[in-house]
Amino acid sequence: MDMEDWGKDCPLKWLLFQQVLLKLKDNNVPISSTNALLKIAKHKDIDISEDNEVKQCLQYCHDMGTVVYFDEENLADHVILDPKWLINALRCLVSDKIDNVIEVSDDWETLTDTGQLTDALISLLFKKEPELKFEENKAHLIEVMKRFDIIVNLKKSTALYMPCMIKSCSFSEVQKQFGDENQPFYKTSWLCLEFKFLPPAFFNHIIVWYIKQYQVHVIIDKVNRSKRNALYRQIGIFDLDLSCCEQLVVCEGPNVIALQVWDSRKSNKTYGDLESSLYKFVETLRKHYNLNISYTNAFTCTDGDFTINRKIIKDLITVDYRCSEHKTIHRLADLIDPWTVSKQLL
Repeated sequence: MDMEDWGKDCPLKWLLFQQVLLKLKDNNVPISSTNALLKIAKHKDIDISEDNEVKQCLQYCHDMGTVVYFDEENLADHVILDPKWLINALRCLVSDKIDNVIEVSDDWETLTDTGQLTDALISLLFKKEPELKFEENKAHLIEVMKRFDIIVNLKKSTALYMPCMIKSCSFSEVQKQFGDENQPFYKTSWLCLEFKFLPPAFFNHIIVWYIKQYQVHVIIDKVNRSKRNALYRQIGIFDLDLSCCEQLVVCEGPNVIALQVWDSRKSNKTYGDLESSLYKFVETLRKHYNLNISYTNAFTCTDGDFTINRKIIKDLITVDYRCSEHKTIHRLADLIDPWTVSKQLL
């Protein structure tokens, strides 16, 4: 009774059409073209004559969880009739149960090291379940996975990336790859969103959202004469402008999401826009997936460990505070001013 559609009137012909969709699924038809379903809906025994009404009915079935359908560009041409079939397709890509031939391939090593997912590797992984016909429906499956933030294109690139499959790398190691001891850069404090509980997939939506907005920073390895995108498990580094002088660092820890900005020009700018846009997106995710989660604003000093040492707003009531991690006194302004949140303390 808590469902939004409970108690609403529904055309009888929609229910008849839904029964046909369920019958197709039971007959091992996991996916269909939308055009084929339009023809079925117009049959005299169902009699949904208008294309728009058929799409409304498909959207209704999607909302009820019967099918997977998006009336959006690159997605509207097909309807997944069996949601479990889609889940099995996802498992093919994200499972670590793979053949030795795949595991030793260059494409698999590239995926686990950088997150890049080649077309050839997708085909190999889909062929683990040949009877489910993932390969012949690969194009639509890829678009659906993009829609669910499992796969993403880097900005201004056609290359596919799967952030959740990248190997872990410690934050200290990432800093070593990025920094140069002879050219130190300014770092803001850490802005932290401290959750009581953070669902495992939540950060993946966050990192994909940033990938769509900003250019991923490229790290040059002069020793090995190579370069890689600064994407890691639970860490992403993004260029805030074309100069590549400012980087946004986005990290995940136990029940926390943390932001920091690195600025080579030491301009002491403020980044309240980054703060507010993250809050808005988290709220959007919360409403979209109907998640009953909450968070508290918290901060960590510039070189602090955001996973264990954070100060929440209500604790910051003096001009200075003692940092237990560094055993020294820090200025409160250094903690909150970069994020323009001082009004919250009034």
